[in-house]
Amino acid sequence: MTDSVIDSCLEERFGWISLDFVNTCVVTRSGPVDALRSPALLFQWMEHAEPPGWTSLKPADISAQRTLHIEALNLRVVLDQLFTAHVAGHNPKTTTEHALGRPISWTLASSRLGHSERGTLLVENRYAPLHAAAALGPIAQNAVELIQSVDPARLRRCAAHLCLRWFVDTSKGGRRGWCSMATCGNRAKAARYRARQERDTAEA
Repeated sequence: MTDSVIDSCLEERFGWISLDFVNTCVVTRSGPVDALRSPALLFQWMEHAEPPGWTSLKPADISAQRTLHIEALNLRVVLDQLFTAHVAGHNPKTTTEHALGRPISWTLASSRLGHSERGTLLVENRYAPLHAAAALGPIAQNAVELIQSVDPARLRRCAAHLCLRWFVDTSKGGRRGWCSMATCGNRAKAARYRARQERDTAEA
């Protein structure tokens, strides 16, 4: 179960790197599973998810990787607090803002005009680390961009029991309740079907 949950955290994408990141702690019937519980797993996730600037910002030595891991776990809690406040229509607490600003300040970013392989114009972003955990800066920045651009009514926590993952509802009707129909949605449908079967059997 643990390995499959970790694999799902590597594969599933929620449209925003900050959501992918905060959704790496999953509650299962056996208890919570943390896909970032070790520096090695965090590094694996970062390699797979490739947040902006990761190639330039990834720490090389063991000590720096441990620092990145500690700060990553802290940032994940902060992002959950940020999204919770946004959905409730509240401004984040001062402590949340401060904790969010720290990783953003650890990254030196610059942009320049460039060309794609096809010759079309594009803006190239370059990153330089100012801290061992600088790779978290673009993730924190992405979270700020999310709350600036996403309607609070469209940012939701999955309605499934034992799931705490966040997602942005992009459906036309705005009534999506599951982080993923392939997982939580199908499990909920199966549970409703079993409940009907049991009820029909009891009434027969």
